[in-house]
Amino acid sequence: MATVTGAQQEMTHALAATLRRMRPTLLRNLASLAVIDRRHVTCALTTAEGQVVGIDTPARLGIVRAVARSVLDYFSDNLTEGDVILTNDPFSGGTHIQDVTLLKPLFAGDRLVSWAVVQVPVPDLGGMALGGYYPFALEVWAEGVRVTPTKLYRQGVLQRDVLTMLTLNSRLPHLIEKDLDVMLVVLDRCQTEVATLVSKHTPAGYCHALSESIGETTTQIHTALTTLPHGEWSGESLPVHCCLEDTQFRVKVRVAFTPDTVVLDFSGSSAAAKGFVNSTAATTMAAAATPFLSLWPSLLVNEGIFQCLTFTIPDKSFLHATLPMSVGWSPYQPSQAVIQAVTAALQQAQCVLPPENQSEAWVTAPPLPFTITGCGRSGCPFPTQPE
Repeated sequence: MATVTGAQQEMTHALAATLRRMRPTLLRNLASLAVIDRRHVTCALTTAEGQVVGIDTPARLGIVRAVARSVLDYFSDNLTEGDVILTNDPFSGGTHIQDVTLLKPLFAGDRLVSWAVVQVPVPDLGGMALGGYYPFALEVWAEGVRVTPTKLYRQGVLQRDVLTMLTLNSRLPHLIEKDLDVMLVVLDRCQTEVATLVSKHTPAGYCHALSESIGETTTQIHTALTTLPHGEWSGESLPVHCCLEDTQFRVKVRVAFTPDTVVLDFSGSSAAAKGFVNSTAATTMAAAATPFLSLWPSLLVNEGIFQCLTFTIPDKSFLHATLPMSVGWSPYQPSQAVIQAVTAALQQAQCVLPPENQSEAWVTAPPLPFTITGCGRSGCPFPTQPE
């Protein structure tokens, strides 16, 4: 595959270094790190249009891009220097209530040139159970407080009513407030580093380099597609259980390669669940893209990969949750099921994945820093008592 050169290469390296510095700062300082899932801690940079140009957690690429687009739809031209947007809404591009995203528009003079994004799972935002993981939830409000995109800061001024709304609805308000402060520090440092890049390359040069980076990934994928067998292959996941039904939920996917795109059709997947194993469309797409990042490990991980992927996700399936469906478990077992199904289809097509990504850890739910209790029915993965 072709390599990046010149200003684009310099910019790519500089942005990657910025992200490498952002993540350790978060992980060193988050007050709630002992009770959250650090795999969901994400730092990213996007273009002014919300296209992800760099991310430190590739598996979250599809989620961050969906949240960024949702925020742009909400605020359009109503953005100024010093604004910080907050959201945790699963139905505005997110995953589940626990993942809180802060987005800061970065300006060069009056020109919006980029967005800095930080996403962190918080330990509690209300709901029927501490932490929001409640297998018996029949609707999203049982899992916590849903916050559609709103301004936590306006022109650099903290909106105390927004902060109070969050802390009053948490069993652990001191952790929420501390973690938001840490996220804001990281966003400010990112803003400083981007400002340095913009001053060196000019706003137009900076924005052009970001677009070039995304275009390079798109070109790399188009080149890679010419080496793959054209046709259609199917994959199916292991069963997913939800505690409230005897039904086993399965992901079924048909993956078709053409010279220009990869089509992923999830028609045939199980219908919506009563419980918390439903997945938002953004979560499903993020999980479905993950095996391709391993199939093409030399890719620059950015928006370009989604310009070559086409999705069909039936509205009434458990992979396309709509309000008010519960979605608390969506980034876990349902996401792993999506990865299993897509990986099975790629293997059918005789696409070779790197050996480390064919291990059991790749296709089974990883261990969590907490235990989820459930109904105890036969085959249910949620025990009635902590192990």
